[in-house]
Amino acid sequence: MKRDDKIVYRLPPCPLYDVERYESWLGDMAAAGLFLQAQGVLARFRRGTPAPVRYRLTAARLKGSAFDFLPTAPLQEERALYAESGWQFVCARGEFFIYGCLDPDAPELHTDPAVQALSLKMARRTAWSSFAGVLLNVVVQAVLWSRRTPLLLLVEQPLPVVCLLLFCCCMLGLALRDLYAVLRLTRRLRRGLPPDHRRPWRAAAWRHYLGLGVSWACFLAVLVSLLAAWAQPDPRRPLAENDGPFPFARLTDLAEGTLLDSETAAGQNTIERRASPLAPAIWECHEDGILLRDREPALNTVLSTVYYETAAPWIARRLAPELYQRVEVLASEAQPLPPLPGIDAAYAYRDGDSAFCVLVLVQGRRVACSWWTDPDGTLGFDRLAPKMAAVFAQG
Repeated sequence: MKRDDKIVYRLPPCPLYDVERYESWLGDMAAAGLFLQAQGVLARFRRGTPAPVRYRLTAARLKGSAFDFLPTAPLQEERALYAESGWQFVCARGEFFIYGCLDPDAPELHTDPAVQALSLKMARRTAWSSFAGVLLNVVVQAVLWSRRTPLLLLVEQPLPVVCLLLFCCCMLGLALRDLYAVLRLTRRLRRGLPPDHRRPWRAAAWRHYLGLGVSWACFLAVLVSLLAAWAQPDPRRPLAENDGPFPFARLTDLAEGTLLDSETAAGQNTIERRASPLAPAIWECHEDGILLRDREPALNTVLSTVYYETAAPWIARRLAPELYQRVEVLASEAQPLPPLPGIDAAYAYRDGDSAFCVLVLVQGRRVACSWWTDPDGTLGFDRLAPKMAAVFAQG
């Protein structure tokens, strides 16, 4: 298909709700030889001989609900009436119809500011609904996050979390800006002042472009980061492949003997190491084994540990309850602990049937959450917590 060189597209420098600036921009485009044909996310113009065209935005609907479908064209009676005065319908977009006029002596579409203010009732209602919807979504997301593990999410996935927060803030700011623009025009009209059809738009254009750019960039960053996380290979690897010491206790630190994989281990003895800006070292270790001493089981349990070396001590302290919250379903009853030298804070939990135990340890910038099975009640905190704390304190 042959490309039409006379058709060009431009990103509007302001929202439609900023009626005065939008009309001024369209007039300046016509003075530069670009005449509006259609309006979507981008405005479509046709090149021609520069001309002093006046553009006006009128309310597309005067009554109804903010959730009704928007009309795509005015009634034939309205078009014919405006055409008699020299105004031609150009296109529809959102809450507005856009008309253009080449006759400098043609009367304005609206000669009574008070009547024009009334005609904007549905536009104001839609702007209020959009703002309320975005605000409600932000509040709901904030409540849901606060009830989960917000800091843990930020530590684990800083890029998508920060970008999502910025995106929500940008959408809220854009909705508030639209609402402010239509309310500002309404106040002016109710005071009996006509709209400023030549209101300067260039100074405000950069704020509009910045808001759109940041919101779209954040949205795309969230999508890309989620797709990248989904597409990456399994980061877990066999526990035997880890080089160097562990900063937390393993099964071999809890009892003497020879470690053998249990019959149910089958690829479950794994370790995963990663990092983030708020946690330079993150470990996730899972063990399922039996310690034999003199051919008798000295220890037989499943031990899992998540470990974070954070960027600041306050992050470690705040992460402690969130790490427990992630495994709270395993053990919900708080338990007393013996003295644990070298540990800043420690929290212990067991479930009602004593099958699972959870221990959270905090020291400086480091925090670890371990949980293990204790079906016969022999692997309680009096026996294991001091050993686990000693290894953790040495770091």
